[in-house]
Amino acid sequence: MAKKTKKYRKTDWFKAYKDYVLQYGETANDTKDLLHFTEQPFVQFGELFDELEELEVHLIVDYFANALKVLDKDKELKEMEVKDQHLAFLYLLMELIAKDDLFLRIFKRAKQGDSNFFMRLQKGLNQQELSWAKLKNWRPDFIDELNINPKRSLLINHAISCMLFSIEDKSKDKQDTDAYIEKTTDLLFKLTDTSTLHSFLDLGKFMYSRGKSKMFN
Repeated sequence: MAKKTKKYRKTDWFKAYKDYVLQYGETANDTKDLLHFTEQPFVQFGELFDELEELEVHLIVDYFANALKVLDKDKELKEMEVKDQHLAFLYLLMELIAKDDLFLRIFKRAKQGDSNFFMRLQKGLNQQELSWAKLKNWRPDFIDELNINPKRSLLINHAISCMLFSIEDKSKDKQDTDAYIEKTTDLLFKLTDTSTLHSFLDLGKFMYSRGKSKMFN
C-alpha cells in the first residue's frame, strides 16, 4: 500500500524550500531535488506549480502579498499621506523578511545574474495592488493600453532594493536599513510627485507612438 502523504499547500512548499536551503546552504537545482527532500509525489507539486522557478517567484511575491493583506485591514492607513503609506508597507515588509534573513541571503546570492528569474519576479510583483501608487491628475491613454503603472513599478523596485539592503545589513537593530528606507523614500516621492514622472511618461508615450506607427508602415 502506497505511503499516505500530507496534502501540501503553497505555504507548505514555501517552508519546505526554505528548509532545504537552510539545510544545504544552497538553492535546489531542480524540482526533483525538492521532491526528494520532502518525500512528496510530483503530482502534489504539479497541482500548484509548473516548475521550481515558479515556486521561487511565488515564494518572494508571498512576502509582499502578506504585507499588503495586513495593511488592507488597517483603516488608519487609508487616511495617511501616500508617502507614509509606502513607508508603513516597507517597514512591515522588512519585519516579515527579518526571520528569513539567512535564507534570503543564500537565495539572493544564488539568483544574482539570473535575469530570467528577475523578469518573472517583476511580472509577479507588478500584479500586486499598491493603492498608494495612483498616478495623480495625469494618466496618458497608452498607460491603459499597456496595462502598466510606472509609479507602481518604481515603488515595487524600491521595495526590492530595501529587501536586498536589509538582508545584508549587519548594523545594530538594522539602523542602516531604517536610514536607507527613509532617505530613498523621500527621494523617490520627490521624483514621482513632480513633473519628473510626467516627463518620463511623455518620453514613453512618444516612443510608444513611434513604435506603433512603424508597425503599420
